[in-house]
Amino acid sequence: MAELKGEKLARSASRGQRHQSASRPSSRTSAGGSGSSHMKVAAHFQVLEKMNVPSAVRTLSSDDLQQVRHAANRILTYIMSQDKPGREVMVKNTLYVQSLLTTLETHKDIDVCRTIVTIFVELIGKLNTGSRCSQLVTQGATRVFLHLLARESKPDVPNEFMVQIHYVLSKLALKDRKFGVKARLSQALPVTLAFIRNHTHSTAVRNLQPVLTVLKSYANNAINASYLGKNGAINTLFKIISNINKKNAVMTKTALDTLVLLVKSKSNSARAVGYGGVPILIQMYAEWHRLDTKNRHISLRKSLLNILKHVSNLKSGRQAVIDADGVRVLYKICEDIMDVRELESLIFIASLVLRKCFPRQKLPANATKTTLLYKLPESEFHVPQGLSKDAALLNGITLNVDTKDDDDSSLDNDDDLSSDDEIEPTKPVLGNFSLDRPDEGNARRTLEDLRMYEQFFPEVLDIEDDLNILLDRVSSLTASEGLKGNPHSMPDLRSTKYTHFSEPLFGNTLDSAPSTAGKGRTKASYTYRKDEEAAATARLEKKEVCEGGASAVNLKTGQPVFSLDFEVNSPTSNKSRYKPLVSPFEHKSKAKGKASKSTDSLLDMDDLRSDPLLDEGDDSEFSADDWVKPADFYDMARKTNSVGRFSKVAYPDLHGSKPIPKREPLYERKFGVQRAKIFEDIDRLINSEELLNRVVYDFDAIVKDGGDEFHGGSSYYANHDVERLGKPVTPYDHLHFNSLFESGNLRKSIQIRENEYDLILCPDVNSNHHHQWFYFEVSNMVAGRRYRFNIINNEKTNSQFNFGMQPVMYSVQAAVNGEPYWARAGTDVCYFKNHLSRSSQVTGGVRGKLYFTTTFTIVFPHSYDVCYIAYHYPYTYTSLQCQLSRWQHSIDESAIYFRNQVLCQSMSGNNVNVLTITNYPSSNSKEAVEQFRNKPYIFLSCRVHPGESNASWVMKGTIEHLLSDSKEAIALRQTYIFKIVPMLNPDGVINGNHRCSLSAEDLNRRWMVSCPRLHPTIYHTKGMLQFMRHMQRTPLVYCDYHGHSRRKNVFLYGCSPSQSWMTDDVDNPSVLSDKSEDYGYKTLPKVLSQTAPAFSLSSCSFTVEKTKETTARVVVWRQIGVVRSYTMESSYCGCDQGPYNGLHINISHLQHMGRKFADALLRLKSRHFKVTELTNEDGKPLAFSAEDSCPADNQYGDDDYAEDNLSDDITDDDDDEELDDADVL
Repeated sequence: MAELKGEKLARSASRGQRHQSASRPSSRTSAGGSGSSHMKVAAHFQVLEKMNVPSAVRTLSSDDLQQVRHAANRILTYIMSQDKPGREVMVKNTLYVQSLLTTLETHKDIDVCRTIVTIFVELIGKLNTGSRCSQLVTQGATRVFLHLLARESKPDVPNEFMVQIHYVLSKLALKDRKFGVKARLSQALPVTLAFIRNHTHSTAVRNLQPVLTVLKSYANNAINASYLGKNGAINTLFKIISNINKKNAVMTKTALDTLVLLVKSKSNSARAVGYGGVPILIQMYAEWHRLDTKNRHISLRKSLLNILKHVSNLKSGRQAVIDADGVRVLYKICEDIMDVRELESLIFIASLVLRKCFPRQKLPANATKTTLLYKLPESEFHVPQGLSKDAALLNGITLNVDTKDDDDSSLDNDDDLSSDDEIEPTKPVLGNFSLDRPDEGNARRTLEDLRMYEQFFPEVLDIEDDLNILLDRVSSLTASEGLKGNPHSMPDLRSTKYTHFSEPLFGNTLDSAPSTAGKGRTKASYTYRKDEEAAATARLEKKEVCEGGASAVNLKTGQPVFSLDFEVNSPTSNKSRYKPLVSPFEHKSKAKGKASKSTDSLLDMDDLRSDPLLDEGDDSEFSADDWVKPADFYDMARKTNSVGRFSKVAYPDLHGSKPIPKREPLYERKFGVQRAKIFEDIDRLINSEELLNRVVYDFDAIVKDGGDEFHGGSSYYANHDVERLGKPVTPYDHLHFNSLFESGNLRKSIQIRENEYDLILCPDVNSNHHHQWFYFEVSNMVAGRRYRFNIINNEKTNSQFNFGMQPVMYSVQAAVNGEPYWARAGTDVCYFKNHLSRSSQVTGGVRGKLYFTTTFTIVFPHSYDVCYIAYHYPYTYTSLQCQLSRWQHSIDESAIYFRNQVLCQSMSGNNVNVLTITNYPSSNSKEAVEQFRNKPYIFLSCRVHPGESNASWVMKGTIEHLLSDSKEAIALRQTYIFKIVPMLNPDGVINGNHRCSLSAEDLNRRWMVSCPRLHPTIYHTKGMLQFMRHMQRTPLVYCDYHGHSRRKNVFLYGCSPSQSWMTDDVDNPSVLSDKSEDYGYKTLPKVLSQTAPAFSLSSCSFTVEKTKETTARVVVWRQIGVVRSYTMESSYCGCDQGPYNGLHINISHLQHMGRKFADALLRLKSRHFKVTELTNEDGKPLAFSAEDSCPADNQYGDDDYAEDNLSDDITDDDDDEELDDADVL
């Protein structure tokens, strides 16, 4: 065997000779000499291989040992004569390396081992050792050297030999990921630690560099770090760094880095504190700050701060820093280097240490007590889990404080998607129900339960009976008024009284409706009640209002729970024809003199392409006629029910706001602003005696002083802001605050310095968290002064305030001067963690969490102005009701089918509206009526989260566009029937909540199981959708409008079974009968990416996660069977792509997005609805209508938006995916 290996070594030497000869030029003589040397070194390796026999098999004689020593020395001489390429060839020779490693393992002679170790030192070299070390690691060199280290741990072993072994190990450790585990198993840790401990004196410490490097590699493993700490490594390292000469920065850095790894463990941090290491570290940091004038040793100083950062995680460590005067030292050094940008990392870590060392303080308000309490109705279906302790006591509910709220997942996730859920192969069990039986939580709703929703489909139920009468009326009106008749227009039917049918419409049970999951939608079959013509005529003449109320039924007993009696405003008499409501974007085109295409012309698909960047002044046609009169607004506000009493009506709501006619770029924060703000806060803690700490506004005190009258008394609906302009409030020398108006949110204001105020936000009603939305009035300011506002009880871990976002401000003085704008305001805007601790009752039992601060500085342009500052552009419930009234009085009633009905009432008695928007049938013929009824539905909802006011502005843009006279709007009305619930959480909006309803629960987590008493808006909205599903009229598209606080742009979340948390997700409508996936849900996002400037396709996601199974998007997708079920998220901040890149998003952009979303729907059609052309009197194509038929080909030629051009892009570059359920016009 030895002879065979010797032959292999000889052949290997020959190959090495050829390779080396080819790699470098040499003379004939040198070539001959080199060949001779290779043959000799191969012979030496043969000797080693021959002698590499375990001692148990054969004992080497003195002559044999002498041969091994000679061969090893000759090999060393040969390697030392080689240059770098020659050594690399040697390392790559596996047989040579294995022979050397085997010699180390089998021979215990110290001279042989020292020679072999020296050979490896020479092979590795000093520079560019990575590739050679990787080769050695793959051949097992790490294990051999660790065993050698443990074996040679004897007192008589020379120190130089131990240092050489550690040098090789220090190089191998960089390339061996399992070095720490191998070292522990080889018992090498105590050897290295003992060697260092014996050489801590100043004369010997200079040789410890490779040994400390190996110790650092050991400490990278947490188990090793724990072992080393228990065995005195901390004390040893502190002795070393005390004895190292300041000139030896490399060794000092290595020792400090090792300490950084060790003190990550709290037990090791405690050992460092116990040894007295904190004063040593602070003194070293001050010395290195003084010596390192050229900033050459930043990493060393950073290591010192990192050790202090870990140590200050302990209470004893923080106290040690304070006792060693570390706070003053660190603060002073930070002040010295504040303007040096390259030292930013040092300032950051030092600020962390300083903030940790100051004692955590409680919020200067009762952090665990909700400000407003609302007595909830009793419910046997559901016990709210998001209540605060006080709200629970008010409602007689016992809560487990240590149990995390159901809503806690939404504290840091304001969107409809998260990414930290693990995929599980089984179906979820959520609460007391499963996905297989989704109604088990409430009991199944029967057809009798759902029949209450018949009245909300007047376009289907009553249109046939009234058409003949109304067509006659159109003729008579045309003759008497001289108006030209329009066969496509019908008078308004809002005065019709909608009553329950005495007979079932669509069968006897809910189970009679076939499931739409994985199946094609079929033509709806209806049974209609034929009312007598006299009854219909009487209804029209008397203008009766809807008096029928939806009754919520106790699903266990069958008895009525409560009656939702509501009243619909009577329509205005038909004494005049109203001007069509024109979209603000149409005003722009007309104002600029652009030629507008006739509504009778063919709808050009190019018109759906992305508009150019909106010019300044877009959407700026504004006059007093565009908004309701103040008296009318007051009347509407009096019908609004709030938990507390309001003291005023906000001026922006009363008089309306005009979209600002200029672009507002994202705020570019100057370098160092955030750290400067942090150090200002630290200075407040150091010099607390200089602070004013004067409370200038206290909402809690107002509530307490008001007593029962505050909750039960009537609000004061007036506004005197204009009279207050220019008048200082004497004798006060501070700002005045107020939030006692609709959607207002400010709990407390504390004057810290002359022009600095700490602000505390109210939690959601009945809750003790969700602090983000703010909306308050400020007055008594002086122009030109810099006022700093600190909102100190935010909860999210990050915010767009750190990435260019600014709050919005409305100036009454500017509005009086002709500029009624909500404008972005504030400088030095930033967001950071503060020192105020959050109660464990707020964090679901988790201790140690801190609040975050939003800070910004405002210079007011007018003295003694009245200004409103908000998180985002407010959109109140009363404003919505006024908008509904305005739309109702502004539309062309003969051309637009518009119904505003009350779906239900919220918990506090506010109406929840549902809108129906479409066109009238083209005639009273049976075919036209049937065509009208069979149009696909689009279902839109909005504002389930009160603080997401941007969603309401998008919805406003959608509705105004649908009610306009543009050709796109006409096509939309003739193609679809729109059902819209514009505000799902009116109680939360009215009372200034950010996330929850009055039940202290996130209503977007109550779609799977909802209570008719505690979640009436979700219960009845879902009931409408269930009724539509039972009618086999499942919406083509469902979209819930939301706002997003941590991302830019506008984007969609959809549902894809292939991206579901369940491995085999087939319980959804996107899985077809052949088990393939319906990719129709991808079409709309792709269309929007090409037509809407603010939309970002890259931000869209179609993931279905376990924690989102109870959201509207997933429930409507899975239970109702809507393939295109979306959440549309609009940024509070702005855009980072497209035409709006670098701009704040404003009201115009949001409304424009709403319009573009509606226009994008024109690009969709179901494979079961053939889109055909309608023609006007001249035979020209007018718009589109839906007939029950097979898919039609693209009717407009091979334009840029044809299906063939779009489908390849919509499927994420997967050409095998087909869009068989979503064709493109």
